[in-house]
Amino acid sequence: MSGYQEKPVELPWPYSRRDLDPEPVPGCDTCAAESEERHQARDRGEFGVAVIAGMKIREHIVWGVHS
Repeated sequence: MSGYQEKPVELPWPYSRRDLDPEPVPGCDTCAAESEERHQARDRGEFGVAVIAGMKIREHIVWGVHS
């Protein structure tokens, strides 16, 4: 070991903005409710709750039924 700090390793970010802050499906009541929860949580400064609401929107987009 040389005694010098090695150059930091940069790992790729596994998530895109689309994954972390998805747009709700227009006309979907479930997506609209989660979007409102996310908005209110951000206003209250509860960013963990906002992230979870965003995750629920993303899961609903992928696995939910939109008709």
